[in-house]
This record gives sequence, structure tokens and C-alpha cells, in this order.
Amino acid sequence: MRESKYGEIGIQLKSIRERLNWTLNAMSKATGISPSYLSDFERGFKLPTSKYLKYLHDTHNINLNYVFCTDGRMYRPIEVEGVKPDFGKFAEEIDELLYYLARVPHAMYAVLGFFVQYKMSNKEIIKEYLNEEDKKEESPKR
Repeated sequence: MRESKYGEIGIQLKSIRERLNWTLNAMSKATGISPSYLSDFERGFKLPTSKYLKYLHDTHNINLNYVFCTDGRMYRPIEVEGVKPDFGKFAEEIDELLYYLARVPHAMYAVLGFFVQYKMSNKEIIKEYLNEEDKKEESPKR
């Protein structure tokens, strides 16, 4: 039996693929890397190729520190107009939501439908919060 030299990295790669709900065959078709080679990555027998890492990073917004350091968030933070908002304990879920919104039209329509309904039902609360935020931005910093 072969020894797994890169087991922790393999575990991370498999968890990413499973989180994306992709089979080895689907990932193989998307990357051009054979399913058996991908399986070798996931079982820790081989290090992932730069082509595969670039695909995960560029296409799925995967944080490569998550792959190699086995800690941190799976998804890279998404910047909005150059500002990285801090969503605290919900950061990973927000990053995942933004990922799906950008790629799954039905998810986008569902969230937009909910958002429009929320805005219509909570106009005064939203206005109050936005006024408070505007006041914070206008106040001089010491």
C-alpha cells in the first residue's frame, strides 16, 4: 500500500470539491485533469498541480492558504468597491452566498426577491440604520 505524503492537503482538496458538490468526473471535465490524478491529490499521494490550484483560486474563489495551511476560511474574501467588509462569524457563509449569486441565476433571483420584499417591509428601520452610518462617516476622526 502506498504512503500518503500529503494527507492534510488531500483532505482539504476533497472537502473543497465536496463543498462545491462536484464529482471527480465533473472536476476532471472542468480542469482537464484525469479523475485518477485528481484522486491522487485528494488521497495525499501527489501534490496538486499549479493548473489545478489556479483553477480553484480563479474559478471558485478558493483561499489557497486553506489548502496548504489547513486553517482559515475556504473562500477568499470578496472586496466591494475596494473595501473588505467584516461579517464576523458569518464571513464564510457570506462569501459562499456571493459565490453562488454570481454563478447560479435561480439563487440570485431568490435572494433579490427576498431583498426587495425586506426593503419594502422595513423602510423605516433601514433608513434609520443608514442615517446612523452616515453620521458616523461624517463625524470628525480624532
